[in-house]
Amino acid sequence: MAKTFTAKLHKTDKEKVHNITLGGNKTTDVCPPPDMDKHDDATSPHHLFLSSIGGCVNLVFDIALQKGHIEFSNITSEISGEYVTDEDTQRSAFESISIDTTVIVPEDANEKRIKKLFDMAKDNCPIGNCLIGSCVKLVTNLNIEYE
Repeated sequence: MAKTFTAKLHKTDKEKVHNITLGGNKTTDVCPPPDMDKHDDATSPHHLFLSSIGGCVNLVFDIALQKGHIEFSNITSEISGEYVTDEDTQRSAFESISIDTTVIVPEDANEKRIKKLFDMAKDNCPIGNCLIGSCVKLVTNLNIEYE
């Protein structure tokens, strides 16, 4: 059975700023990346895209660790995207996206099992799976730190 997710957008009274309503009740403003310095309360679609992929991988990994009964005190990720514009066509796109994830676990945690759960998480992230077959290369890296 399919689940439908919704978002609504509308222009605000600020130049080049639109408001997004997510899931009916959460809102955020978006603007082009060059204008972010002008709007402290806005983000860009580019940053939302990167955070969606990173957030998905982190949440699926969190769930996998819990279901696998692996104790952890924190999961963090740094997400970066290489964004290019073709000089001839002016077509812009992300070329690659990197997710560097760190999980903090007790000294006796099973490293091999944690890595397997991370691989399962990145393979089961529905947002990241949208990149399969696209021109965007998704690179993930897991760092395991011990308490």
